[in-house]
Amino acid sequence: MVTISTTSILLKASGFQSTTIIGIVEIGNGLAFAFGTALGGTLYEFVGYVTTFWVSGGALVISTLLVAVFIPAVVEEEKKSQQGLFQLLTIPGCVLLCLTYILTKMQGTCRNIGLTELYIEELGSNPAVLGLLYVIWTVVYIGSCAIATRLLNKFPQNNYLALVISWIWTGVTVLLIAPSPLLDFIFHGKKYFWLTTIDMAFVYIPLSVLYITPFQAALNLAEVNGYKKDSLHTYGMVTGLVNGALSLGSTIGPVISGVIIEGTGFGWTTTYLAFANFIMALLIGCYSIYMRVTGQPTEVVESQDNKEVKEEAAYDTEKVDNVREVNEKIIEKYLKHEDLTKVYL
Repeated sequence: MVTISTTSILLKASGFQSTTIIGIVEIGNGLAFAFGTALGGTLYEFVGYVTTFWVSGGALVISTLLVAVFIPAVVEEEKKSQQGLFQLLTIPGCVLLCLTYILTKMQGTCRNIGLTELYIEELGSNPAVLGLLYVIWTVVYIGSCAIATRLLNKFPQNNYLALVISWIWTGVTVLLIAPSPLLDFIFHGKKYFWLTTIDMAFVYIPLSVLYITPFQAALNLAEVNGYKKDSLHTYGMVTGLVNGALSLGSTIGPVISGVIIEGTGFGWTTTYLAFANFIMALLIGCYSIYMRVTGQPTEVVESQDNKEVKEEAAYDTEKVDNVREVNEKIIEKYLKHEDLTKVYL
């Protein structure tokens, strides 16, 4: 409820583009992931288990008061769509984007489970080093969120191309984490601390695109299929769909990952994930090509009539500015003289 309402209000009430809003939300999630665990561990160490939750509960109460005082009331106009959440699932593109979120979340939980065993048991590291590495990787993710947001705002028509590139990038880098047994002809079954560490940084870079871009693409598809533009109702539906997919991935991810890792090992698990990434790249690429070939829109395009009206308005404004400039020069000229009658005339 907090995530959906917060994101919807940000999309409706702020002046930023929707891609920027989702980028900011993801940066916040990254910061929480990087420093939340460390803060909780510190509080637990110094003040105990119960007091830690008194502190977190008190922080939630304070944040609620801040929201009530500082967040302006968002008045929704008559922009409520007739369609609901489940109608979004009848749009093939939205289903495909939900699969993107489910797979992204699943392989994230899988990496977390496998990396713990890999670093501590096979690479001889310890939990403190692994915790520091997660902080470093998350900082890389936060930086990539900022860059991805800027690029996606600059090239909004390339959402699906960005997803295809990110899935291929993720698939290639995932093969190198363990590394994959398919690469034994290069690594001969050996595992390397620095290879895994550096490769994980490259794994985190395209994650920003895989979390930010599908939301914007799903929002575009909703508006194309009749959902009202710039509406709290539409924002809530799309945010609810996205968070449902993320929650599903978080739920089934640990179970499936644990079974696969226990049965085949982390190396083969990352191999399966890599091929799943390549399949997702193929599906999204084929969907994008199909939509282009059949002439079906994937985003709302401004009509030519609206463009002409805006151009005429801009031209009229330019003429008014020119007239105002001429009048100011005339007044300035006559103000130099003492005859105020001429100024009046």
